[in-house]
Amino acid sequence: MSKITYQTLLNTEVTEFCDLIGGFFGKIERDLYKDLEKGKKLNYLKKSYQIKYGINARQFNSIHIILKGKIASRKECYKSQIKQTELKIKGLEKTIETEKKKLAKLPLSCGRNQKSVRSKLRFTIHQKQRKLATLKDRLVTLKKNKPSLVFGGKKLWYAQFNLKENGYSSHEEWLKDWQKTRSSQFTLVGSKDETNGNQNCQLLPQGLKIRVPPCYESIFGKYYLIENVKFSYGQSDVNYALNNQQALTFRFVKKGEKWYLYCSFDLPETPIISYRKNGMLGIDLNPNIIGWSYVDNEGNLKAKGQIKINVRDKSTNQTTAIIGDAVKKLVKLAYQYECPISVENLDFERKKATMKEEGVKYSRMLSNFAYSCFLDMLNSCAFKHGIEVIKVNPAFSSLIGLTKFMRLYGLSSDTAAALVLARRALRKKESIPTNYARLIQVDSSRHVWSFWNALNKKLKGVKRHSFFSVSNREVEVKLLDELHSNRFNSKSKDTFTAR
Repeated sequence: MSKITYQTLLNTEVTEFCDLIGGFFGKIERDLYKDLEKGKKLNYLKKSYQIKYGINARQFNSIHIILKGKIASRKECYKSQIKQTELKIKGLEKTIETEKKKLAKLPLSCGRNQKSVRSKLRFTIHQKQRKLATLKDRLVTLKKNKPSLVFGGKKLWYAQFNLKENGYSSHEEWLKDWQKTRSSQFTLVGSKDETNGNQNCQLLPQGLKIRVPPCYESIFGKYYLIENVKFSYGQSDVNYALNNQQALTFRFVKKGEKWYLYCSFDLPETPIISYRKNGMLGIDLNPNIIGWSYVDNEGNLKAKGQIKINVRDKSTNQTTAIIGDAVKKLVKLAYQYECPISVENLDFERKKATMKEEGVKYSRMLSNFAYSCFLDMLNSCAFKHGIEVIKVNPAFSSLIGLTKFMRLYGLSSDTAAALVLARRALRKKESIPTNYARLIQVDSSRHVWSFWNALNKKLKGVKRHSFFSVSNREVEVKLLDELHSNRFNSKSKDTFTAR
């Protein structure tokens, strides 16, 4: 099942109550973390904490579940840090090797008034080697140290050592902000076997009824009622969850001086309406445009189109709105065709780790295009409408689209790549066109992707618009001329076999 979360703003009357409970639960959570790190047993801690802090078993379970999630998240972040550092080292080593080869080919110069190209390149290599040494030291430190969990965030914690630079006039001002941040949220986890899906926090027609910890009963009573709690978006889904005995988890979060309520629960299973016999909708994601192509179950192109997007220099809310509109259009298309959606299975974590060495343009593309946001929204929207989302390997999809389908159907490069992704999800094999097969060595015992890899090296640097040329077939003629010229001069060892 997929979870969904809706939020609503609470009135200012709850500030005192939420501030006290947030600080109280935060203190218990930090103490529990210390005791667990010492190796104390959870069952013993559960009994002792109920007596020590005056909380019930479900309140303790809520605190422990959230803490367990934070610990697991920190461990995953720690693994990601190590992986990112290793990828950066690998990318930097590759760049340094390339720069050294470039330096070896440069002629000697004796310029006096300005730095020579060689000296500039040597300086670049030197700086990259310094950066490489720093990364290797960081990797050793990461692997040696145990990941720590800082309640309140490391950024705010380190701000106390540079007060003026971080906008604080005194340590007392920072401490007040630090304590406020550590008390800015608390969660009450629900269960299916409890009344209204949650024993400690129940959404009723008159409002939100919260079980008060015994230590605060003298101030607020046994139960605290927050009146008129409504969700502007998703109230019907919340009502459905209540009427069908689903577990509801309520999370209270303070932003600025206002408290927000988040309600999370499982979405009901939606029957799948998309079938591969109806074809496939392929999607090719780009920073400024999304290309899509619809094929039938035999892989024949039936429809195509583009959705323009621009998330550069946009705020988070603007980016979310732009991507959300694009996702709705794509899911609507799949709903009309009653077919699954095929998307690239990209490892953007790996790409972003080495993007500094790829140049400014490439770095800007990856930074500005919220791929993970798009994929999350697509999965969520498709799930609601019963549409299956299939991830496929994007290897050589652009090259296959350029050389095989772009001129054939009169497509743009993005819609041609989308066509390849749709066919790949249908498990269609893409052989190399005959006119390009002459340029490489063909061996039927090898996988077809090895041929595409060889062709990719041959076509490296060729402009995309060249593949659209019909007269004289500009790309093939040029490459064949070069190949024959090399063979005639006996400067090339490459051979080719025509199909």
